[in-house]
Amino acid sequence: MLAPEILSALTTPFADDGEVDLPALEANLSRLEPMVDGVFMAGTTGEFLALTPGEHAELVERTISAFGPDRVVVHVGSASTRQSLELTREAVRLGARRFAALTPFYLPASPEATARHWGAIKEACGGELYGYIYPDVAVTDLLPDALPTALASGIDGIKISATASSRVEAYLAAAPPGFKLWSGNDADVPHVMAVGGTGTVSGCSGVHPQPWVDLREALRAGDDDAAAAAQARIEQIVPLIGPSIANLKHGLDAQGLTGGACRMPIDPPTDDLRRRISAALTTPSA
Repeated sequence: MLAPEILSALTTPFADDGEVDLPALEANLSRLEPMVDGVFMAGTTGEFLALTPGEHAELVERTISAFGPDRVVVHVGSASTRQSLELTREAVRLGARRFAALTPFYLPASPEATARHWGAIKEACGGELYGYIYPDVAVTDLLPDALPTALASGIDGIKISATASSRVEAYLAAAPPGFKLWSGNDADVPHVMAVGGTGTVSGCSGVHPQPWVDLREALRAGDDDAAAAAQARIEQIVPLIGPSIANLKHGLDAQGLTGGACRMPIDPPTDDLRRRISAALTTPSA
């Protein structure tokens, strides 16, 4: 089995005064850089809806400085094509080469409208563009039988989350050979790779990367026992921190990094859940 590409979906740390905590971001980037294959920035996990264009640009610049342009996927999704193009052009100016864009959101868009939206971004970016399908929050869905319509945009792959992540085989069946697919389901990597996917965009790996690194290396080596052990660890961690950005940020805090506050109105984990998260992330045998 091919080794998965592990792209860690970054959180955006905010200080108590609400500003982006750039030193906290850079500390996490430094930790992740030798471990994961790349990062997915300013996506859902990064609270992209709460970022100003200037903050988005600052994050792009800092992340590319840490990882290099070929290991950074810059999310430029917005509700309108005009807004996405503004983010895209600035990211290109800063050296970005890989991009992702959520389907148009809040108001549902047809497959044809989605293709026009992604096509404009693809033309502006001059690099690789991955469509991002997350119907549970975006309202717009793109079903596998509509993927050929969306391919007219020139996208090079897709990232699928939540409901869409259950359709891996169907999307791959509708796609041309070599089409890239990452799942946002942090715990589904073995299945994704077994059916011909590319890897995962994982918020949990951005908090606690080692199990995903172990799984990647075990799959690369064909070590079934090591892969099973890594997958068991992943399946323990994901239910604790995966459902909430606030939980992810507490996971960083628990390991001596700075998760920071959430800018969006997200409930913090309960005291009991905080204890369970801390125990799971700081005790290897937990």
